[in-house]
Order: sequence, then C-alpha cells, then structure tokens
Amino acid sequence: MSRHFSNGLGFLVSYWFSKSLDNVSSFNLSGSAPSLVAGENDLAQNPFDLAAEHGPSLFDARSRLSISANYRLPRWKQASHTAALVLNGWQLNGIGSFSTGTPFTVYDSANVSMQGSAPEISGFYSSRPDLISDPNAGPHTANQWVNPADFQRLNPVTQAGQFGNEGRNVVRGPGIADADLSLLKDFNLGEAKRLQVRIESFNVANHANFYIPDDDMASPTFGRILQAGSPRLLQFALKLFY
Repeated sequence: MSRHFSNGLGFLVSYWFSKSLDNVSSFNLSGSAPSLVAGENDLAQNPFDLAAEHGPSLFDARSRLSISANYRLPRWKQASHTAALVLNGWQLNGIGSFSTGTPFTVYDSANVSMQGSAPEISGFYSSRPDLISDPNAGPHTANQWVNPADFQRLNPVTQAGQFGNEGRNVVRGPGIADADLSLLKDFNLGEAKRLQVRIESFNVANHANFYIPDDDMASPTFGRILQAGSPRLLQFALKLFY
C-alpha cells in the first residue's frame, strides 16, 4: 500500500506472507561442514536419505512487514530570513522492518552418526539429536532460547552410527525489528550546487535484535544467545551535490 504526498506526507507499506522449502540453502559458501552457515550445515546428516533434508530455507521468513515514510516539515512563513534559512525546508524520513525469526538446525558435534572426516564427502557436525517435543515452545529468553529437554542426544556407544530424527531447520530463532530515522535539509549554493545536511539514527529504538542461539548440543552454552545486532547508531553527514 502506498500513499502519495498529502500535506507533505508520503508512505509505503508492504507485507509478505511466504513459505520457502528446499534441501540446502547454501552450498560451500564458507567451506563444507566444519563451519556452519547461519545455523545450518550444508551437508546432509545421512547422505543416503536426502529426502530427510527437505525443510524450511534459511531465508524463510513467514511474515515480513516493511514501512517507509517521508514528511516535509511545515514551513514557518512568518520567520525572519535567518530563522527561515535554519528552520525551514527540513524533511523527516523513516524506515521500519519487522520479520519473523530465521530457522536453524540443532546439531551434535560429538558425531554420533560416525560420518567420515573428509568434509567434501560426507563431513561432520551433521549429526542431529532426536526431537521429543516442540522445539519452538520456549522459553525464548536470551539465556535459554530453546529448552534442552526438547531434544535427546544419541548415545555414542549404544547408538553409534545412527541418525537422529530431528528435521532440518525445524527451530525458529528470534524475530527482527528495526527502525531507522533521518532528518535532512538542502542548502542551495547556486544554480547547480547544493549542500545537504543529514542527521541519521539507525536502530533508533535501540532494540536488541538477537542472533540465533548456540545450536550445538555438545556445547556448555547450548540454547543461549551469544550475539546481537548493532545497537543504536547516530550519524551526522554533509553531502555536496554539484
């Protein structure tokens, strides 16, 4: 939905509801197996059962809302020449992006499935646990995004060589909410030149956008969120057009 300028205001609103499924979303972007790519391994847990890899894509965001707006602030018609030069002609812009969480796969680096150690063939870090309850039930806190009790690690002795029943990318990470604002004004420096003053704020609400949690069941920090996106940033800039 879009709205053209009316009393100096214009905005655009877009909403997507989508679903994307695949067998692998990224292949050898950072080398096979040893390095995970955004919470997913690019190798199948069981190379003889590729159908088990069918699941949500890494970029599958079921709901995404984007809002952009710009507003030309009203002019102070009774202002003096100096006051008008400073106060009139400003434009306020805003962009907001809101999205549901990124899917990821819980894995077990203990390699219970005993896959070969040559990454380009079958790799490691692809072993998964058994899923025994809903992994998206919570508690969804920074200290424990997923509940370890939702997963059952395979026993490296009694279940060596077996594969867990957890599907690929069945767990959802935190959603994303971000809003940026900018305030700008142009100063004419002649017929062909102008100077633009820009005041910008990124993540103006200083909202914590968390990354996916530690997804290795063998890690002591499994289920804990260890990273977040950038905090609020302020930027002042001058831009010359000529």
